[in-house]
Amino acid sequence: MRIRATALAAVLMLWPSTGCSAPSANSTTPPAPPVVLSSDQLANRLLTTADLGSGYTARPTTSRSSTPASVLDCEPLEQMGQAVADPYAAFPSRAKAVFTGPGGTQVTEELYSAPPKELSATAERITDAMTACPVYQIATATTVTRVYTRTVPAPPLSEEQWSQVNTVSTGGRSSTFQQTVIRDGALLLVVSGTPDQVALHVRTALTKATTS
Repeated sequence: MRIRATALAAVLMLWPSTGCSAPSANSTTPPAPPVVLSSDQLANRLLTTADLGSGYTARPTTSRSSTPASVLDCEPLEQMGQAVADPYAAFPSRAKAVFTGPGGTQVTEELYSAPPKELSATAERITDAMTACPVYQIATATTVTRVYTRTVPAPPLSEEQWSQVNTVSTGGRSSTFQQTVIRDGALLLVVSGTPDQVALHVRTALTKATTS
């Protein structure tokens, strides 16, 4: 055993003098940075009714101007101002699809693209603000809506994930929806809808968005 160890030590000492170098993990070419996609490219990666299965219909994504609203009882959201209605509006590369599912359920998919650090920082800031207050209110000229929010575990997909469940109560009626946000490189996926619809389609949406 000593002879073998001594011989091995001698070989290692002589190795650098032969003009060859030991393989290094750092000698490989670093991967190219993620490419920021255009809005048209993102639109081609959105889910379609063919991806969702029977019982789904696509809805127009354009809508009339929303009624001005104010957030009450939650300072982080109040600081966002009107941006709370469209928190990712700062990203110029964007695409959106809205579907009505069985029983009148709705699922919305949004895709955004920007440099990874920008996506990460913005998504974290928005998610922190939206989950900062367990209860807050949204007031318009005619109604006051109470929102109950809580953070829930996000599916362990890709590089970063965030997820929350909100129960909206107004006029004695309430509804619950979930929003799951996933970042994969320079792409941000946001899937919203009833919790069962989000759980059913988020993986399909991510797979299509990242492999198209």
